Amino acid sequence: MQLLVDGTAADERFDAGITLENALRQVQANLPKPGRLVVAIRCDGRDISGDELTDLLRLPLMKYSRLEVFTSSVGELVIGAMHQAAQSLQESESSCRRVGELLAEGKTTEGVRLLGECLRFWQQIHEAVGKSIQLMRLDVDAMTINDEPFINVFGKPKEVLTQVKQALEAQDHVLLADVLQYEFTDVTDLWYAVIARIRQTAEDRGDAAAPAS
Repeated sequence: MQLLVDGTAADERFDAGITLENALRQVQANLPKPGRLVVAIRCDGRDISGDELTDLLRLPLMKYSRLEVFTSSVGELVIGAMHQAAQSLQESESSCRRVGELLAEGKTTEGVRLLGECLRFWQQIHEAVGKSIQLMRLDVDAMTINDEPFINVFGKPKEVLTQVKQALEAQDHVLLADVLQYEFTDVTDLWYAVIARIRQTAEDRGDAAAPAS
């Protein structure tokens, strides 16, 4: 079987019957450059991802004649994630304002539907920030954002989301509109600051270049 890592042929010996999952773990452990992670694979010329990857990981590696592995540094991953998070946050801002307008106009069904899309954006951003912190092993107890402890700042979006949830459950659309139009603006600014701080930290480590904004 032919193995390529980031486009370069690699000489890796695998045990007979090894699964694709264990083969990838072996490749990860033997990467020549420390600090890099396997982030994508291609089997026999076909990109594998998502649910399909989960299913194929259990299959024998020798089912394939060619395995291409693609790696990335932690810095590259985090910078890319924060770049995407900032874009998602920007998109959600306009949607959030529109939700408030729809609710104020009494168009609750349309407003709640659009709010569902915003909530998915916010959840993705929250997860991206959390995973980036874990990847870089940041000491959040020692971090501050705008002179405020990072832990406090990171928790504020959750507080507002709790208010949104409570307003939805109570079907209090007036309160929901107020939260989205006023309180969420401050939280959005904090999120931008958090994203920028994490991205800058990743860039300062010097193992990746930031993508173009």
